[in-house]
Amino acid sequence: MPDDTAQSTGMERRAKMSSEEDNDPEFIKSLAKGLAVIEAFGASSPSMTLSAVSQKVGLSPGSARRVLVTLTKLGYVFYDENDRRFHLSARTLQLGYSYLASLPAFSLIQPRLVELSDKLDESCSIMTLDGREVVCIARATAKRLQRDYMSVGTRFPANASSAGKLMLGDLSETEFDRMFPADQMLPAVTPFTINDLGKLRAQIAQARKQGWIYTNQETALGMASLAVPIRVGGRVRHGLSTSAILTYDGPTIVDRYLPDMLKAAEAIERFLEIRN
Repeated sequence: MPDDTAQSTGMERRAKMSSEEDNDPEFIKSLAKGLAVIEAFGASSPSMTLSAVSQKVGLSPGSARRVLVTLTKLGYVFYDENDRRFHLSARTLQLGYSYLASLPAFSLIQPRLVELSDKLDESCSIMTLDGREVVCIARATAKRLQRDYMSVGTRFPANASSAGKLMLGDLSETEFDRMFPADQMLPAVTPFTINDLGKLRAQIAQARKQGWIYTNQETALGMASLAVPIRVGGRVRHGLSTSAILTYDGPTIVDRYLPDMLKAAEAIERFLEIRN
């Protein structure tokens, strides 16, 4: 996710945190500050100075320093004397893996995702909705690729993600309106991201009707995405997606990949229903 989008999301969370501090006597301010600092690091900010952390999270320099010192002593952050910047440590992965391990049959779904990726010769992901964002909970990178722009834990605004749009389409009107108030601007990851609420509603309605969605460069420039829903208990709980460089036009990508993706989604659905 580009830095401006990530920073905007962080500011929204910080504003929410401040509101909860004022209204909820059981809200633990220090814990919220620590989590906000951890979330401030990312692909665009892998390391930061004390001043940068303070500005990005919205804390005073003194408060930011106390949080960083605490995280350092706990092993989640380390300070590099050479560049005089703070970095996340590998221990933070434990937080993400704790969540993934709690998901039903996560480790058993991964082989099915790898099988689909090998068949399509494209990277494939399973995404889940987390508020106004989607997070990648499983990823199989195409073997021909040396680098991948996504990994488990990667987040995108839900309105920019093909899988996200499918899950948004499963919300009730009340749930959707609460998540996307008419007076709030939708985030855009690329110039092609649909961030007009009316157009987003139309796109979601079409996806709900046809049972899949194709998007063009909404998450990454030069990349098209195709997604199908994964239903559990009759609700769209996850989205199965693949992305491809725009070598082919949209109809060709759909014709090539959709049948295998639908079969894979159905197999995963049956597996999850049995496990649940």
